Amino acid sequence: MKASKLAALFLVSLLPLAACKSREADMGDNTADTATSAQNSATAPMDQGSQSSAGATTQTTEQEIAGTSNPNDLSPVRAQTWIDDVTIGHKVVDGTIPNADQGDDFAPGQTVYITMKVADAPASSKVKVTWYGPGETKISEEEKSVPAGAKYLTFENSKTSSWAKGDYRADVWVGDEKVDTQQFNITDKSGAGK
Repeated sequence: MKASKLAALFLVSLLPLAACKSREADMGDNTADTATSAQNSATAPMDQGSQSSAGATTQTTEQEIAGTSNPNDLSPVRAQTWIDDVTIGHKVVDGTIPNADQGDDFAPGQTVYITMKVADAPASSKVKVTWYGPGETKISEEEKSVPAGAKYLTFENSKTSSWAKGDYRADVWVGDEKVDTQQFNITDKSGAGK
């Protein structure tokens, strides 16, 4: 390797360190500001109508809530930790959909089930599933509270007999964060159940 290439690689490897030093210099000593901010946020009154003392969200919204002072404004990471293993299928057994019954093809009239693990969500947290049909048409929505000690939560839509063949989806929300989307199809009976 030529000396010029080696020197260039060495300089490139130092760039992240230079960037860190530059940022530290720009920040200066903000420890007093940080302490004041922490104290203000610790003593700020909470909207008791929106969040329980256990940290549960008491409403869902399909729009981002601006800022972080609203108790229903969850970070995406926090919301993702509350809802896990979202599954779509044809039959629910003990709160989950067995592997043999998982699938995303349904005939008109078949019930569509969505299950999710909610063991890490605070009790009384609100979870919502919004159903959309072809052309992004909103069909319905359902909101449930997470019961104390619950491991799983199940949503279902049994009113599919009038649904046209096509692509559908169900969005799962907690607080103001969409945590999952399940895509599925309404198809002929011969293609359903898969």
